[in-house]
Amino acid sequence: MLPGSGKIPRLFCALIQIIPIGGCLNVFSLMLVIGIDRMLGIFCPIWYSTRSDKNYLKLLFSLSLSFPFIFLCFVIRSLIQDPFLQIQCFFPDLVGIDGQNFFDMSQLVLMFMTLGCYILMLFKLIYDQKKGKGCSIRKSIYKTLALIMGIQIGGYIFTLIAYNIFNQISSNFTAEQSQIIGCIINVASSLSSSVEVPAIFIVSTEHRLALKEEFNWFFNLFSKNKKNTAKVFTLTNKNTLTVNTKTITKLNNGIANVG
Repeated sequence: MLPGSGKIPRLFCALIQIIPIGGCLNVFSLMLVIGIDRMLGIFCPIWYSTRSDKNYLKLLFSLSLSFPFIFLCFVIRSLIQDPFLQIQCFFPDLVGIDGQNFFDMSQLVLMFMTLGCYILMLFKLIYDQKKGKGCSIRKSIYKTLALIMGIQIGGYIFTLIAYNIFNQISSNFTAEQSQIIGCIINVASSLSSSVEVPAIFIVSTEHRLALKEEFNWFFNLFSKNKKNTAKVFTLTNKNTLTVNTKTITKLNNGIANVG
């Protein structure tokens, strides 16, 4: 969107905004697809382990791109009506008022469908645990993905609440001030997604161990070698003991070398 009263043709606005907005909308459908994928892995583990990865991934990507494709159809409809209409490049200018209402409702539906997938997975894990079929790997997967989805959904709910509050007091601000406040809300919501990565490494032991193993060479640069001498007794074929002095090098990561 353009500040002040600046306007551009709708066609130019579409060329500028199709990829960024389509990518943002793809997040909601992608979250649902990931939730369905994880749910299939928990409910149908045998089928999931023997599936065809190539065709399966194609299907998942196709489903995740369906929501941005619908957005593209709305944009094409608006362009057919008047491609050179001077607009400020707001979202309703690209998809129309009916399109904005559709996407607002669709995002909520996709979010709650994703939440439903994780609730079903939670019930399945609880059921398996009661039946003595608990699996630590499943719990770890669920914990990690539930954390990711919790942050995503929490960020989206924050955005909805912030926009609802702002809409109640927007009459006190100018159009340019309203645009700036809207951008601030969007930035705060987007930054919430960046919390996912550090949060995963904080709560997941597997991620921390994988990180340490991957960058083990880096941690070894700061490790200090500790050398100790020890006596090693050797039993010979004459039933006599000989004493050898060995140097034991102990590293900070717990690996000992004897030489």
